[in-house]
Amino acid sequence: MLNRRLIRIRAMQALFAYKQAEGANFQLALDLIADNFSPDLNSMEFQDKEKLEGYKKLGQTLFQEAFSRQNAETFDSPPEVLRMVEKAKEYYLLKNKKDVQHYATRMVIEAERVYELYLQILLLFIELADRANQDGSNEDKSKFAENQIIKALRLEKTFETQCIRRSVSLNNEQVFVAKLYREVIRSNERYKEYISKSNHTLEEDFAILKYLLKNVILKQEIAWEYFEKQDLYWIDDIETLRAAVTHTFQALVEDGKLKISLLDDEWDERKEFLQTLYQKSILESKDLEDILIPKLKNWEIDRISGTDYILLKMALVEMLNYPSIPVKVTINEIIEIAKDYSTPKSGQFVNGILDGVSKDLKESGQLRKSGRGMLDNK
Repeated sequence: MLNRRLIRIRAMQALFAYKQAEGANFQLALDLIADNFSPDLNSMEFQDKEKLEGYKKLGQTLFQEAFSRQNAETFDSPPEVLRMVEKAKEYYLLKNKKDVQHYATRMVIEAERVYELYLQILLLFIELADRANQDGSNEDKSKFAENQIIKALRLEKTFETQCIRRSVSLNNEQVFVAKLYREVIRSNERYKEYISKSNHTLEEDFAILKYLLKNVILKQEIAWEYFEKQDLYWIDDIETLRAAVTHTFQALVEDGKLKISLLDDEWDERKEFLQTLYQKSILESKDLEDILIPKLKNWEIDRISGTDYILLKMALVEMLNYPSIPVKVTINEIIEIAKDYSTPKSGQFVNGILDGVSKDLKESGQLRKSGRGMLDNK
């Protein structure tokens, strides 16, 4: 259920978070230099403020040049300034190293969280059915708990096993369940129409669950607020969750058996894809920029959207490391993500750059595709 589009988005989000942290670390390192050469207001000794200010500016300039792609000017500097610059560089690189790992770990956890939300939504249907069963005002009406799909879900061992393995439960969320049922479900006209009938076909049972999923669980404010607190990227994950839950229910209608999605099926491969996009976009950043910058000669790099720059690097990592993924698939996916998450003109910009880059990589022999990856690599 965690398709490659969602994986690419998670990688982009983690890279964006890391770049923000990297920028903050850079400023902290500059502040470290500034603090070191600030006058000691508590000292009784003479403070040469002009000299200290000069050392501060020189140290900060040397530090900035150390991490610039431009060739730095060479000139003699006072030993105390050079020592401070080295200390700031060590501090900056160590902070970045820790942040790379931090966001890599968080990225995987947040991706797996989508699967846990999938299980939680399935469980929520059972909990809502139990609430309906306890509702005294429904005595003369059909029972939501008799919905054939919900009954099958209760008995599905795979679902039970996955909830136990992932520690998914709503036992401590009964206030939320009760509020959602009492304030939204019970008064919903489509729901009232459903329970007014004595018997339902399997198709009707599926239709009401599909309706409640789309119009209540993934849309209504009470449910939205609940899930948003658990998932930082809830708004990005809604469509994936809707499709996964719908597919699970639809399988019973079409094939006579619920199809519980298993994270284990493709997760090892997807996780490796996620981690590669993230790690190589950072660790091989300079090499990727060497490929990109010639194509950006007509653009001021510091004015390019940060998200676009991240997506361009991700696309290069994917092209160079996954022979089985066609170039057009990579470019089209990155374009769509750019349209959704960056500026209005990002799709066109990213398309133009990646089209030119892919042609150059092919001509230089760096772009090697095999199997399905050769479909558009003619």
